[in-house]
Amino acid sequence: MRVDTCILLLYLPLAIFGVAEKNESAFVATREWQTVKKGTPIPKGLHVRHNFATGVTEAKLMDETDEDDENGKQSNSNSLTLHPDKSVIENEEPDPLKIKKFPATLKFPIDELKARLKKLKQDEAEDEANMDDEEAHPKTEKRFKRFYETLKEELNALKVNVTSDSELLKRFFQKFQSYKDNVITGTLTNIDIEEVLDILNNLEYLLHQIDNAKIFSDMDGLTKIVSPCLNGTNNEIKSEALRLLGAAAQSNPKVQAKALENDFIQKVLHVLSTNSKIEVKSRCLFALSALIRQFPAAQKAWIDHGGLQLLGKILYDDQLLIQMKAMKLVNDLTIERRNLEEIYDPEQRQQKMREYAITDFELKLLGHDYCKLLSNLMIKCFEEKLTGRKFSIENNDFLEVVSDSMITISPICKTEFKNIKLMLLPVIDNLLHFYENPNIKLTVDETDVLKSLILLIERLKITIFEPSHDEL
Repeated sequence: MRVDTCILLLYLPLAIFGVAEKNESAFVATREWQTVKKGTPIPKGLHVRHNFATGVTEAKLMDETDEDDENGKQSNSNSLTLHPDKSVIENEEPDPLKIKKFPATLKFPIDELKARLKKLKQDEAEDEANMDDEEAHPKTEKRFKRFYETLKEELNALKVNVTSDSELLKRFFQKFQSYKDNVITGTLTNIDIEEVLDILNNLEYLLHQIDNAKIFSDMDGLTKIVSPCLNGTNNEIKSEALRLLGAAAQSNPKVQAKALENDFIQKVLHVLSTNSKIEVKSRCLFALSALIRQFPAAQKAWIDHGGLQLLGKILYDDQLLIQMKAMKLVNDLTIERRNLEEIYDPEQRQQKMREYAITDFELKLLGHDYCKLLSNLMIKCFEEKLTGRKFSIENNDFLEVVSDSMITISPICKTEFKNIKLMLLPVIDNLLHFYENPNIKLTVDETDVLKSLILLIERLKITIFEPSHDEL
Protein backbone atom coordinates (compact mmCIF):
# COMPACT_ATOMS: atom_id res chain seq x y z
CA MET A 1 0.00 0.00 0.00
CA ARG A 2 2.82 2.42 0.88
CA VAL A 3 4.51 1.65 -2.46
CA ASP A 4 1.31 2.42 -4.40
CA THR A 5 0.92 5.70 -2.55
CA CYS A 6 4.47 6.77 -3.33
CA ILE A 7 4.02 5.97 -7.01
CA LEU A 8 0.79 8.01 -7.09
CA LEU A 9 2.43 11.01 -5.43
CA LEU A 10 5.30 10.89 -7.89
CA TYR A 11 2.99 10.53 -10.86
CA LEU A 12 0.56 13.35 -9.99
CA PRO A 13 2.99 16.27 -10.59
CA LEU A 14 4.07 14.68 -13.83
CA ALA A 15 0.48 14.28 -14.96
CA ILE A 16 -0.34 17.87 -14.17
CA PHE A 17 2.72 19.79 -15.20
CA GLY A 18 4.34 17.34 -17.59
CA VAL A 19 7.98 16.49 -18.00
CA ALA A 20 9.86 19.48 -19.28
CA GLU A 21 13.19 20.98 -19.29
CA LYS A 22 14.12 22.90 -16.20
CA ASN A 23 13.46 26.65 -16.40
CA GLU A 24 15.40 28.59 -13.80
CA SER A 25 13.54 31.92 -14.33
CA ALA A 26 11.09 32.67 -11.49
CA PHE A 27 7.39 33.17 -12.23
CA VAL A 28 6.19 36.69 -11.37
CA ALA A 29 2.50 36.58 -10.45
CA THR A 30 -0.02 39.39 -10.89
CA ARG A 31 -3.76 39.76 -10.21
CA GLU A 32 -4.48 38.45 -13.73
CA TRP A 33 -4.14 34.86 -14.94
CA GLN A 34 -0.77 34.19 -16.66
CA THR A 35 0.49 31.10 -18.45
CA VAL A 36 3.27 29.31 -16.59
CA LYS A 37 5.99 28.09 -18.89
CA LYS A 38 6.89 24.46 -18.53
CA GLY A 39 9.65 23.94 -16.02
CA THR A 40 9.17 27.33 -14.35
CA PRO A 41 8.99 27.05 -10.52
CA ILE A 42 5.70 28.32 -9.09
CA PRO A 43 6.02 30.22 -5.79
CA LYS A 44 3.87 29.17 -2.85
CA GLY A 45 0.58 30.89 -2.09
CA LEU A 46 -0.61 31.41 -5.67
CA HIS A 47 -3.88 30.45 -7.27
CA VAL A 48 -2.95 27.74 -9.84
CA ARG A 49 -5.09 26.00 -12.45
CA HIS A 50 -4.24 23.38 -15.09
CA ASN A 51 -6.31 22.55 -18.15
CA PHE A 52 -6.06 18.83 -18.90
CA ALA A 53 -7.45 19.29 -22.40
CA THR A 54 -4.84 21.82 -23.53
CA GLY A 55 -2.06 21.08 -21.06
CA VAL A 56 -1.79 24.78 -20.15
CA THR A 57 -0.98 25.79 -16.57
CA GLU A 58 -1.93 29.26 -15.31
CA ALA A 59 -1.35 31.09 -12.04
CA LYS A 60 -2.12 34.42 -10.34
CA LEU A 61 -2.15 36.06 -6.93
CA MET A 62 -4.87 34.91 -4.56
CA ASP A 63 -7.83 37.21 -3.85
CA GLU A 64 -11.02 36.90 -1.78
CA THR A 65 -13.37 36.23 -4.67
CA ASP A 66 -11.36 33.50 -6.34
CA GLU A 67 -12.90 30.66 -4.40
CA ASP A 68 -16.47 31.73 -5.12
CA ASP A 69 -15.74 32.43 -8.78
CA GLU A 70 -14.10 29.11 -9.36
CA ASN A 71 -16.79 27.17 -7.51
CA GLY A 72 -19.36 28.71 -9.81
CA LYS A 73 -17.44 27.64 -12.92
CA GLN A 74 -16.25 24.24 -11.77
CA SER A 75 -19.04 22.17 -13.23
CA ASN A 76 -18.50 23.53 -16.76
CA SER A 77 -14.70 23.47 -16.78
CA ASN A 78 -12.07 20.94 -17.73
CA SER A 79 -9.59 22.66 -15.41
CA LEU A 80 -8.26 21.58 -12.05
CA THR A 81 -7.92 24.47 -9.58
CA LEU A 82 -5.43 24.21 -6.74
CA HIS A 83 -5.62 26.39 -3.61
CA PRO A 84 -2.28 26.17 -1.83
CA ASP A 85 -2.18 26.32 1.94
CA LYS A 86 -5.93 25.54 2.14
CA SER A 87 -7.28 22.32 3.48
CA VAL A 88 -10.77 21.08 2.85
CA ILE A 89 -12.09 19.21 5.85
CA GLU A 90 -15.54 17.75 5.90
CA ASN A 91 -17.63 18.43 8.98
CA GLU A 92 -15.13 21.07 10.06
CA GLU A 93 -16.03 22.58 13.41
CA PRO A 94 -16.70 26.33 13.20
CA ASP A 95 -14.19 28.63 14.77
CA PRO A 96 -15.66 29.75 18.07
CA LEU A 97 -13.85 33.08 17.78
CA LYS A 98 -15.70 33.85 14.55
CA ILE A 99 -19.12 33.09 15.95
CA LYS A 100 -21.10 36.13 17.06
CA LYS A 101 -21.52 35.81 20.75
CA PHE A 102 -24.81 36.92 22.27
CA PRO A 103 -24.79 38.08 25.85
CA ALA A 104 -26.25 35.62 28.26
CA THR A 105 -27.58 38.44 30.38
CA LEU A 106 -30.20 41.06 29.61
CA LYS A 107 -29.27 44.19 27.74
CA PHE A 108 -31.12 46.11 30.46
CA PRO A 109 -31.86 44.90 33.99
CA ILE A 110 -35.53 44.73 34.98
CA ASP A 111 -35.19 47.75 37.29
CA GLU A 112 -33.70 49.77 34.47
CA LEU A 113 -36.51 48.74 32.14
CA LYS A 114 -39.01 50.06 34.67
CA ALA A 115 -37.05 53.27 35.05
CA ARG A 116 -36.93 53.76 31.28
CA LEU A 117 -40.67 53.17 31.00
CA LYS A 118 -41.30 55.72 33.75
CA LYS A 119 -39.05 58.29 32.08
CA LEU A 120 -40.74 57.67 28.74
CA LYS A 121 -44.10 58.51 30.25
CA GLN A 122 -42.73 61.58 32.03
CA ASP A 123 -41.28 62.87 28.77
CA GLU A 124 -44.58 62.19 27.06
CA ALA A 125 -46.45 64.20 29.72
CA GLU A 126 -44.16 67.16 29.09
CA ASP A 127 -44.79 66.93 25.34
CA GLU A 128 -48.54 66.80 25.85
CA ALA A 129 -48.49 70.10 27.73
CA ASN A 130 -47.74 71.78 24.40
CA MET A 131 -50.11 69.88 22.13
CA ASP A 132 -53.59 68.45 21.92
CA ASP A 133 -54.18 65.04 23.42
CA GLU A 134 -55.37 63.83 20.03
CA GLU A 135 -52.17 65.08 18.43
CA ALA A 136 -50.13 63.45 21.16
CA HIS A 137 -51.63 59.99 20.72
CA PRO A 138 -49.88 58.97 17.48
CA LYS A 139 -46.59 60.13 18.87
CA THR A 140 -47.25 58.41 22.19
CA GLU A 141 -48.16 55.15 20.51
CA LYS A 142 -45.08 55.28 18.32
CA ARG A 143 -42.79 55.82 21.31
CA PHE A 144 -44.49 53.11 23.33
CA LYS A 145 -44.30 50.73 20.40
CA ARG A 146 -40.57 51.33 20.10
CA PHE A 147 -40.09 50.71 23.81
CA TYR A 148 -42.43 47.71 23.73
CA GLU A 149 -40.36 46.08 21.00
CA THR A 150 -37.24 46.47 23.13
CA LEU A 151 -39.09 45.10 26.12
CA LYS A 152 -40.25 42.06 24.14
CA GLU A 153 -36.67 41.30 23.15
CA GLU A 154 -35.60 41.43 26.77
CA LEU A 155 -38.49 39.24 27.89
CA ASN A 156 -37.80 36.75 25.13
CA ALA A 157 -34.21 36.54 26.31
CA LEU A 158 -35.57 35.59 29.73
CA LYS A 159 -38.07 33.21 28.11
CA VAL A 160 -40.87 35.05 29.90
CA ASN A 161 -44.37 34.15 28.77
CA VAL A 162 -46.32 37.34 28.00
CA THR A 163 -49.87 37.16 29.28
CA SER A 164 -52.93 38.25 27.31
CA ASP A 165 -54.30 41.78 27.56
CA SER A 166 -57.41 40.61 29.41
CA GLU A 167 -55.26 38.89 32.02
CA LEU A 168 -53.18 42.04 32.39
CA LEU A 169 -56.35 44.07 32.90
CA LYS A 170 -57.45 41.72 35.68
CA ARG A 171 -54.07 42.00 37.37
CA PHE A 172 -54.16 45.80 37.27
CA PHE A 173 -57.70 45.78 38.65
CA GLN A 174 -56.64 43.57 41.55
CA LYS A 175 -53.55 45.64 42.20
CA PHE A 176 -55.53 48.91 42.24
CA GLN A 177 -58.00 47.60 44.82
CA SER A 178 -55.29 47.57 47.49
CA TYR A 179 -54.83 51.34 47.00
CA LYS A 180 -58.44 52.35 46.33
CA ASP A 181 -59.40 53.56 49.83
CA ASN A 182 -56.18 55.51 50.26
CA VAL A 183 -56.66 57.11 46.84
CA ILE A 184 -60.05 58.46 47.93
CA THR A 185 -58.89 59.60 51.38
CA GLY A 186 -55.63 61.07 50.10
CA THR A 187 -53.47 59.02 52.47
CA LEU A 188 -51.12 57.50 49.92
CA THR A 189 -47.39 57.45 50.52
CA ASN A 190 -45.06 58.67 47.79
CA ILE A 191 -44.29 55.06 46.88
CA ASP A 192 -48.01 54.29 46.75
CA ILE A 193 -48.61 57.25 44.45
CA GLU A 194 -45.95 55.98 42.07
CA GLU A 195 -47.56 52.54 42.06
CA VAL A 196 -51.03 53.94 41.34
CA LEU A 197 -49.67 56.12 38.54
CA ASP A 198 -47.93 53.10 37.09
CA ILE A 199 -51.21 51.15 37.12
CA LEU A 200 -53.06 54.00 35.40
CA ASN A 201 -50.33 54.44 32.81
CA ASN A 202 -50.32 50.76 31.94
CA LEU A 203 -54.10 50.67 31.71
CA GLU A 204 -54.15 53.74 29.49
CA TYR A 205 -51.72 52.10 27.10
CA LEU A 206 -53.82 48.95 26.93
CA LEU A 207 -57.07 50.86 26.38
CA HIS A 208 -55.90 52.39 23.12
CA GLN A 209 -57.11 49.07 21.73
CA ILE A 210 -60.89 49.38 21.32
CA ASP A 211 -61.52 45.78 22.38
CA ASN A 212 -59.50 46.28 25.56
CA ALA A 213 -61.50 49.42 26.33
CA LYS A 214 -64.73 47.43 25.97
CA ILE A 215 -63.42 44.77 28.36
CA PHE A 216 -62.40 47.51 30.78
CA SER A 217 -65.93 48.92 30.62
CA ASP A 218 -67.52 45.50 31.10
CA MET A 219 -65.34 45.00 34.18
CA ASP A 220 -66.77 48.29 35.58
CA GLY A 221 -63.38 49.94 35.29
CA LEU A 222 -65.00 53.37 35.06
CA THR A 223 -66.58 53.09 38.51
CA LYS A 224 -63.96 50.87 40.14
CA ILE A 225 -60.84 52.73 38.99
CA VAL A 226 -61.55 56.07 37.29
CA SER A 227 -64.22 57.33 39.69
CA PRO A 228 -62.18 56.80 42.90
CA CYS A 229 -59.27 58.66 41.30
CA LEU A 230 -61.48 61.62 40.38
CA ASN A 231 -62.87 61.68 43.91
CA GLY A 232 -59.38 61.71 45.43
CA THR A 233 -57.18 64.65 46.29
CA ASN A 234 -54.02 63.93 44.32
CA ASN A 235 -53.95 66.03 41.14
CA GLU A 236 -51.41 63.86 39.39
CA ILE A 237 -53.61 60.81 39.87
CA LYS A 238 -56.67 62.79 38.73
CA SER A 239 -54.83 63.85 35.60
CA GLU A 240 -53.85 60.29 34.71
CA ALA A 241 -57.36 59.00 35.46
CA LEU A 242 -58.84 61.60 33.10
CA ARG A 243 -56.38 60.56 30.45
CA LEU A 244 -57.38 56.94 31.00
CA LEU A 245 -61.06 57.88 30.70
CA GLY A 246 -60.43 59.72 27.44
CA ALA A 247 -58.44 56.83 25.99
CA ALA A 248 -61.23 54.38 26.86
CA ALA A 249 -64.07 56.50 25.47
CA GLN A 250 -62.43 57.83 22.32
CA SER A 251 -64.30 56.55 19.24
CA ASN A 252 -65.86 53.83 21.39
CA PRO A 253 -69.67 54.12 21.59
CA LYS A 254 -70.00 51.31 24.13
CA VAL A 255 -67.72 53.05 26.62
CA GLN A 256 -69.34 56.42 25.88
CA ALA A 257 -72.76 54.98 26.72
CA LYS A 258 -71.47 53.39 29.92
CA ALA A 259 -69.87 56.67 30.97
CA LEU A 260 -73.09 58.59 30.28
CA GLU A 261 -75.06 56.03 32.27
CA ASN A 262 -72.72 56.50 35.25
CA ASP A 263 -72.76 60.33 35.17
CA PHE A 264 -69.15 60.77 34.17
CA ILE A 265 -69.90 63.92 32.18
CA GLN A 266 -71.08 65.61 35.38
CA LYS A 267 -68.06 64.28 37.28
CA VAL A 268 -65.59 65.63 34.74
CA LEU A 269 -67.38 68.99 34.58
CA HIS A 270 -67.13 69.21 38.37
CA VAL A 271 -63.37 68.62 38.27
CA LEU A 272 -63.00 71.17 35.46
CA SER A 273 -64.90 73.84 37.39
CA THR A 274 -63.17 73.30 40.74
CA ASN A 275 -59.56 72.47 39.86
CA SER A 276 -57.00 75.16 39.06
CA LYS A 277 -54.17 72.95 37.78
CA ILE A 278 -53.60 73.47 34.07
CA GLU A 279 -52.73 69.83 33.40
CA VAL A 280 -55.89 68.59 35.15
CA LYS A 281 -58.09 71.08 33.28
CA SER A 282 -56.47 70.16 29.98
CA ARG A 283 -57.15 66.48 30.61
CA CYS A 284 -60.74 67.31 31.60
CA LEU A 285 -61.35 68.87 28.19
CA PHE A 286 -59.72 65.90 26.49
CA ALA A 287 -61.94 63.48 28.42
CA LEU A 288 -65.06 65.54 27.68
CA SER A 289 -64.23 65.61 23.99
CA ALA A 290 -63.87 61.82 23.95
CA LEU A 291 -67.11 61.35 25.91
CA ILE A 292 -69.42 63.55 23.82
CA ARG A 293 -68.14 63.63 20.24
CA GLN A 294 -70.37 61.78 17.75
CA PHE A 295 -72.79 61.11 20.64
CA PRO A 296 -75.77 63.54 20.67
CA ALA A 297 -77.26 62.17 23.91
CA ALA A 298 -73.99 62.85 25.73
CA GLN A 299 -73.77 66.31 24.18
CA LYS A 300 -77.24 67.10 25.50
CA ALA A 301 -76.19 65.97 28.98
CA TRP A 302 -73.05 68.11 28.70
CA ILE A 303 -75.09 71.19 27.71
CA ASP A 304 -77.80 70.54 30.30
CA HIS A 305 -75.22 70.34 33.09
CA GLY A 306 -73.58 73.65 32.22
CA GLY A 307 -70.90 72.57 29.76
CA LEU A 308 -71.30 75.53 27.41
CA GLN A 309 -71.58 77.96 30.28
CA LEU A 310 -68.34 76.62 31.72
CA LEU A 311 -66.60 77.02 28.35
CA GLY A 312 -67.78 80.62 28.28
CA LYS A 313 -66.08 81.24 31.62
CA ILE A 314 -62.90 79.70 30.25
CA LEU A 315 -62.94 82.03 27.23
CA TYR A 316 -63.49 84.99 29.52
CA ASP A 317 -60.57 84.26 31.82
CA ASP A 318 -58.25 81.26 31.83
CA GLN A 319 -54.86 80.04 30.65
CA LEU A 320 -54.26 80.23 26.90
CA LEU A 321 -53.82 76.47 26.55
CA ILE A 322 -57.19 75.80 28.20
CA GLN A 323 -58.86 78.49 26.10
CA MET A 324 -57.48 76.91 22.92
CA LYS A 325 -58.77 73.48 23.91
CA ALA A 326 -62.20 74.94 24.72
CA MET A 327 -62.40 76.64 21.31
CA LYS A 328 -61.32 73.47 19.53
CA LEU A 329 -64.02 71.46 21.29
CA VAL A 330 -66.74 73.86 20.10
CA ASN A 331 -65.22 73.84 16.61
CA ASP A 332 -65.36 70.05 16.50
CA LEU A 333 -68.98 69.94 17.60
CA THR A 334 -69.89 72.60 15.02
CA ILE A 335 -68.16 70.76 12.17
CA GLU A 336 -69.73 67.51 13.33
CA ARG A 337 -73.18 68.97 12.69
CA ARG A 338 -72.15 70.46 9.39
CA ASN A 339 -70.97 67.07 8.18
CA LEU A 340 -74.46 65.63 8.59
CA GLU A 341 -75.33 67.18 5.24
CA GLU A 342 -72.79 64.88 3.60
CA ILE A 343 -74.53 61.66 4.67
CA TYR A 344 -75.55 60.05 1.39
CA ASP A 345 -78.58 58.06 2.54
CA PRO A 346 -81.54 60.47 3.02
CA GLU A 347 -83.25 58.39 5.69
CA GLN A 348 -80.06 58.00 7.71
CA ARG A 349 -79.31 61.71 7.31
CA GLN A 350 -82.74 62.69 8.62
CA GLN A 351 -82.41 60.28 11.53
CA LYS A 352 -79.05 61.76 12.52
CA MET A 353 -80.39 65.29 12.24
CA ARG A 354 -83.27 64.44 14.56
CA GLU A 355 -80.80 63.03 17.09
CA TYR A 356 -78.68 66.18 17.02
CA ALA A 357 -81.71 68.47 17.08
CA ILE A 358 -82.44 67.51 20.70
CA THR A 359 -79.26 69.26 21.84
CA ASP A 360 -80.25 72.77 20.63
CA PHE A 361 -76.52 73.34 20.26
CA GLU A 362 -76.66 76.46 18.09
CA LEU A 363 -79.35 78.16 20.19
CA LYS A 364 -77.48 77.34 23.39
CA LEU A 365 -74.29 78.83 21.98
CA LEU A 366 -76.11 82.06 21.24
CA GLY A 367 -77.85 81.99 24.59
CA HIS A 368 -74.57 81.77 26.49
CA ASP A 369 -73.01 84.67 24.51
CA TYR A 370 -70.36 82.42 23.00
CA CYS A 371 -70.13 84.62 19.87
CA LYS A 372 -69.45 87.73 21.93
CA LEU A 373 -66.94 86.00 24.19
CA LEU A 374 -65.07 84.58 21.20
CA SER A 375 -64.95 87.90 19.34
CA ASN A 376 -63.69 89.67 22.48
CA LEU A 377 -60.97 87.08 22.79
CA MET A 378 -60.01 87.63 19.14
CA ILE A 379 -59.78 91.40 19.65
CA LYS A 380 -57.62 90.92 22.72
CA CYS A 381 -55.31 88.52 20.90
CA PHE A 382 -54.94 90.75 17.82
CA GLU A 383 -54.29 93.87 19.89
CA GLU A 384 -51.57 92.08 21.85
CA LYS A 385 -49.88 91.19 18.56
CA LEU A 386 -50.04 94.84 17.50
CA THR A 387 -48.62 96.02 20.83
CA GLY A 388 -45.35 94.21 20.22
CA ARG A 389 -44.87 96.07 16.90
CA LYS A 390 -42.49 93.33 15.83
CA PHE A 391 -43.36 90.11 14.07
CA SER A 392 -42.30 86.89 15.79
CA ILE A 393 -42.43 83.38 14.43
CA GLU A 394 -43.16 82.15 17.95
CA ASN A 395 -46.45 82.01 19.85
CA ASN A 396 -48.81 82.23 16.89
CA ASP A 397 -50.78 79.11 17.80
CA PHE A 398 -53.36 81.03 19.79
CA LEU A 399 -53.92 83.54 17.00
CA GLU A 400 -54.44 80.69 14.53
CA VAL A 401 -56.90 78.87 16.79
CA VAL A 402 -58.99 81.94 17.61
CA SER A 403 -59.09 82.97 13.92
CA ASP A 404 -60.07 79.49 12.84
CA SER A 405 -62.76 79.42 15.55
CA MET A 406 -64.23 82.70 14.30
CA ILE A 407 -64.36 81.27 10.77
CA THR A 408 -65.91 77.97 11.88
CA ILE A 409 -68.57 79.53 14.09
CA SER A 410 -69.42 82.40 11.71
CA PRO A 411 -72.54 80.75 10.19
CA ILE A 412 -74.03 80.60 13.70
CA CYS A 413 -72.72 84.00 14.82
CA LYS A 414 -73.21 85.89 11.55
CA THR A 415 -75.67 88.40 13.01
CA GLU A 416 -73.66 88.92 16.20
CA PHE A 417 -70.45 89.55 14.27
CA LYS A 418 -72.23 91.95 11.94
CA ASN A 419 -73.54 93.94 14.91
CA ILE A 420 -70.02 94.51 16.21
CA LYS A 421 -68.40 95.04 12.82
CA LEU A 422 -67.21 98.50 13.83
CA MET A 423 -65.23 96.90 16.65
CA LEU A 424 -63.87 93.91 14.76
CA LEU A 425 -62.99 95.36 11.35
CA PRO A 426 -60.42 97.99 12.46
CA VAL A 427 -58.53 95.44 14.54
CA ILE A 428 -58.44 92.94 11.68
CA ASP A 429 -57.35 95.60 9.17
CA ASN A 430 -54.64 96.91 11.49
CA LEU A 431 -53.17 93.46 12.02
CA LEU A 432 -53.28 92.75 8.28
CA HIS A 433 -51.47 96.01 7.56
CA PHE A 434 -48.90 95.23 10.24
CA TYR A 435 -48.21 91.78 8.81
CA GLU A 436 -48.12 93.01 5.21
CA ASN A 437 -45.53 95.65 6.14
CA PRO A 438 -43.25 94.07 8.75
CA ASN A 439 -40.47 96.69 8.26
CA ILE A 440 -37.86 94.13 9.26
CA LYS A 441 -35.80 91.59 7.38
CA LEU A 442 -37.33 88.13 7.78
CA THR A 443 -35.85 84.69 7.43
CA VAL A 444 -37.33 82.17 5.00
CA ASP A 445 -39.20 80.42 7.82
CA GLU A 446 -40.55 83.69 9.18
CA THR A 447 -41.70 84.70 5.71
CA ASP A 448 -43.59 81.43 5.27
CA VAL A 449 -45.31 81.76 8.65
CA LEU A 450 -46.19 85.38 7.94
CA LYS A 451 -47.74 84.51 4.57
CA SER A 452 -49.90 81.79 6.11
CA LEU A 453 -51.10 84.17 8.84
CA ILE A 454 -51.98 86.84 6.29
CA LEU A 455 -54.01 84.33 4.28
CA LEU A 456 -55.79 83.16 7.42
CA ILE A 457 -56.72 86.68 8.54
CA GLU A 458 -57.88 87.62 5.04
CA ARG A 459 -60.09 84.53 5.01
CA LEU A 460 -61.42 85.52 8.43
CA LYS A 461 -62.32 88.99 7.19
CA ILE A 462 -64.06 87.66 4.09
CA THR A 463 -65.94 84.95 5.97
CA ILE A 464 -67.43 87.03 8.76
CA PHE A 465 -68.15 90.26 6.87
CA GLU A 466 -68.99 89.46 3.27
CA PRO A 467 -72.71 88.82 2.71
CA SER A 468 -73.83 85.24 2.28
CA HIS A 469 -75.59 83.95 -0.85
CA ASP A 470 -78.94 84.17 0.92
CA GLU A 471 -78.37 87.86 1.67
CA LEU A 472 -77.47 88.52 -1.96
